[in-house]
Amino acid sequence: MVPYIQGLSHLKKSRVIWSRPGFLVRRLHQIHMAIFLKECATEQVTPIQWGILTIVGATPGAGHVEIADELGLDRSNVANVVDRLTRRGLLKQAVSKADRRKKSVHITPAGRKLVKSFEAKAHRAQRKLLEMLSNEERNTFVTLLQRVIEHNNELSRAPIRSED
Repeated sequence: MVPYIQGLSHLKKSRVIWSRPGFLVRRLHQIHMAIFLKECATEQVTPIQWGILTIVGATPGAGHVEIADELGLDRSNVANVVDRLTRRGLLKQAVSKADRRKKSVHITPAGRKLVKSFEAKAHRAQRKLLEMLSNEERNTFVTLLQRVIEHNNELSRAPIRSED
């Protein structure tokens, strides 16, 4: 098991819990959500909405399946969030010209404006999450997270699909 980290003694409730990677990942996610929502509260955008806006902005015409595969989300959840962002005027949907069964999603000018104004806040939240780490430690941390995720991707309920 993962060794107990001495610097957490003022936080620990149970040495057993604080050595469990799953607990630590869940706790880090809770902390990230709190930071993200505090930094970005004025925009009323959740991390999932931000991810979808980012993907659609970078990939105009992406469909629900492509968005879900890119973000590792359930397709029905993507459809629900895209519908809400569409009602807010941030995205627009149309039947794809290439495949009539697919909805093609595009970002609107209002969506682009929100993304532009939101970007600095989202980056500030990311920096705040890891501010106690040196640049080298941040790079190592992110590299290790990527490796763990890549190795376990197929175990997810909504695995991220490869580009192949």
